[in-house]
Amino acid sequence: NVGKAEEGNCSKPDPTKCYENYYPEEMKDARIFPSKELLDRTCPSLLKMASCFQDYVDHCVDKNNDLVNTFDVKFIRELCDKQSLLRNNFLQNVDCYQSMISQFDECVNESSYAYRDYIDTVGYENFKDEQYHRACLQPVCTLACKLSEIKATCGNKARKAFFEIEKLRDSVASTKYFCNLIDFEKEVKSGFFTKLDIPESRRRVFAEVVQYFRNE
Repeated sequence: NVGKAEEGNCSKPDPTKCYENYYPEEMKDARIFPSKELLDRTCPSLLKMASCFQDYVDHCVDKNNDLVNTFDVKFIRELCDKQSLLRNNFLQNVDCYQSMISQFDECVNESSYAYRDYIDTVGYENFKDEQYHRACLQPVCTLACKLSEIKATCGNKARKAFFEIEKLRDSVASTKYFCNLIDFEKEVKSGFFTKLDIPESRRRVFAEVVQYFRNE
């Protein structure tokens, strides 16, 4: 039962066991973008971990609740599929992505500051409402910033490859989930996004990202 969650023991599910049992040691530096060589070495273990997570979701997660899982099964399987065009496009630009760690950190900080400044001027009804807005607006802003930086440094093809891979992450699905819980259109047309000082060179990328997260 390699790569399987423990069936019949879902009263206290512990998906962290999948991570502990299978996640490769050399992948634990979250600041490393995986190269082809690293994926070749680690994908057998990563795929076992993905299967373990999927088994947990299939057997232990109530499909009717609103729990958003962050197991990245689709993301892992795509990166480990040697026939995947998304993977190949991503790997062609991975060195450039790796060189941009400091810019990505700055995007996180800028988005945090922008949201903090905005929240100081807007009062949400309650703490939960504020948390929903933060969980949507801040990561959307961060991703748009990262993609803008990638386009400027690595080129538009690199930006597209990064965005397509990111769409497979459960964290992006989680962001979409929270954006559907708020009045996202209001934030686009008269709220948070109208308060951002977005340079002309970044506006097209920001518009594309915002469109992706619009309520469907």
